[in-house]
Amino acid sequence: MGHRPLVSVIIPTYNRATSLNVAIESVLKQSFKNFELLIVDDGSYDETKHIISNFKDSRINYLYQANQG
Repeated sequence: MGHRPLVSVIIPTYNRATSLNVAIESVLKQSFKNFELLIVDDGSYDETKHIISNFKDSRINYLYQANQG
């Protein structure tokens, strides 16, 4: 049976590729490691998806949805 994370960190984003890299790195550098990182993309059309794909960490989950406003 898989190990469940103790904490869920949620980063909502919309066309913030320029600051998303810093936000993700900040979470990954924390000393506490038992977490999942959920990035909820509200329909970005910038480089958001590309930025996230550069991170190879199984704790990162990327969720895309059409823009909800």
